[in-house]
Amino acid sequence: MSESTAVNDSHERYEPVAAYYLESDCVEYVKSDSIAIYDRIDEFLTLIFDETKSNLIGFKLKGFKNIFEQRLRHISQLRNVQFVDLVSAIETMFAEVGAKIMAAHDERREKAYKAARELALNDNVRLSSEFWR
Repeated sequence: MSESTAVNDSHERYEPVAAYYLESDCVEYVKSDSIAIYDRIDEFLTLIFDETKSNLIGFKLKGFKNIFEQRLRHISQLRNVQFVDLVSAIETMFAEVGAKIMAAHDERREKAYKAARELALNDNVRLSSEFWR
C-alpha cells in the first residue's frame, strides 16, 4: 500500500532528522523537504520515496519502542552515547524477520531492508537520547 504526503512547505531551511512519534510508536527519517511517497514493506518497515518513486529519501520503523527496550537500550547505555544509531535498529528489526524473508526468498523485502540500512549508514541517521530519557 502506498500513500502520498506533502511535506512542510515553510520558508525555513529543512534539516533532516530522525524523529520518534509516541502515538504511532515509530521513528521516521526523511532527508528532503519534498513530496513523499510511502511504500509499506512489512509490519516494521516503510520506505519513503520522492515523487518519481525512484529515489529513496527516507524510512519509517514501526514498533520502535519494543525493539529499543528489548535490544538497543542496553547497548546505548554501554556505549554511553547520547543517541541511538538507526543502522543498529534496522539490523535488529531485520533479525526479527530475516529468517522468514530468506526462507520465502522475498527479494523485495530483503532489498528494502538493505536500502534503508544503506541510507541510515550513508546519512549517519541517529535518534536523540531525548527519546529514552
